[in-house]
Amino acid sequence: MAEKAKKKKVVDSGSAKGQQITMLFVILAICIIWTIMSEYFLTVDNWVNIVHTMCVTTVAGYAMTICLINGGVDLSLGYTICFSGITAAMVVYDFYGKKDSSGSIPIGLAVGIGTGIVVGLVNGIVVARLGLPPYLSTLAMQMVLKGLAYLLPGLGPVYISTSSRYRDLAQTRIGGVIPVTFIYVVAFGLILWFFMRKTVLGRRFYAIGSNTEAARLSGINVTSTRICAYVVTSMMAAVAGVLQSARVNVGSQTNGVGMEGDATVAAVIGGTSMGGGHGSLFGCIIGGLFMTLLKNGMNLLNINANWQFVLIGIFLVISVVVDTIRREREMSKLDV
Repeated sequence: MAEKAKKKKVVDSGSAKGQQITMLFVILAICIIWTIMSEYFLTVDNWVNIVHTMCVTTVAGYAMTICLINGGVDLSLGYTICFSGITAAMVVYDFYGKKDSSGSIPIGLAVGIGTGIVVGLVNGIVVARLGLPPYLSTLAMQMVLKGLAYLLPGLGPVYISTSSRYRDLAQTRIGGVIPVTFIYVVAFGLILWFFMRKTVLGRRFYAIGSNTEAARLSGINVTSTRICAYVVTSMMAAVAGVLQSARVNVGSQTNGVGMEGDATVAAVIGGTSMGGGHGSLFGCIIGGLFMTLLKNGMNLLNINANWQFVLIGIFLVISVVVDTIRREREMSKLDV
């Protein structure tokens, strides 16, 4: 059994790396195509915008990667991003009755991320303790958050003053060149890599996603571990939400909407399995860059946003099909 598990790990790793290398060539091809088709693609301002957008997509991808590794799924992720950004912006905009108090920014961050933690806790309890299917329970949470996103701030976006330091969280350039959002992508990636690979709880996420019953028989508390997985997932989604609201300087009901699709594509294209038990945070960066470049080029070419949704949906289906084929090949190799 141990030899088979070791062989599966080697096969998974090789398959994921091969997919990641392929995606790097695809990204290179996309860059060449967009460069030919738009004179604005290679400009500094456009690439700064790409990095800013990629940060939110990749952090959301980190969140979905953790959820998928644990054998779950989170359809509420987009509205978690949306609602967390709104709650953070509300605190920054009006703290103790003082309009746009910059001193409230740390509290706004805590409230926004805390919102995500609460959402993840509820999702985890409903899925792990009450036993509802993840698709159903997180879809219900999506609807709840959608309603609250409009009800809480009074049916409108929460605009932050342009003089506020809140937007510096996502718009600062280190040395006047490197967007701080790039640092976030690397920092959160390293932190989550350490957590998932070097801590007991992180390794349990993999174990449960790979084989829930075997994890249970080995003494792992599956219920509490799954709750923790959803908490970490929604917490990272909330981080993405705060960064998104800071980037555009507004807590809006449209921020993050539909991003659960982008995050899923980024995660699966990067080598994360929809079947659980295997995932790559580095691959998620590749997937996030792919999604960002794809949408950026379409925006530069003024392609209708509705067609962009169609294309993203197609890529989501393709990524799931590719993952299914990959898993079937892995299982066939293990049987040899």
